Amino acid sequence: MIRVAVPTLEGGLEDRVHESLVRAETFTLVDLGNGEVKNVEIVENPYRKEPYGAGSKVALFLVNMRVNVLLTPMDCPKGKAILEIGKVRIIKVEAGKKVRDALNTLMG
Repeated sequence: MIRVAVPTLEGGLEDRVHESLVRAETFTLVDLGNGEVKNVEIVENPYRKEPYGAGSKVALFLVNMRVNVLLTPMDCPKGKAILEIGKVRIIKVEAGKKVRDALNTLMG
């Protein structure tokens, strides 16, 4: 099972990839197994309004949510080391793309 995180506005498979990783309203967490969606969870981003250090906090939040893959349109320079230590693979996807379509980069 692979857990994928995607920054979103409202969340869900039909929502679109948010242009910002740290300022996204929600994260859509998708559990994939055998090439198909097994579970979808929407969690609020508790750090979206943090004035400083949001990148590191978001990275640690995602690691603690047991995320394996992060689909995002942007790098997270401040959180990258935390994501790497947590063994989270970062894959760049286009902002505005539907979450369902972004997942296709993993499912083939």
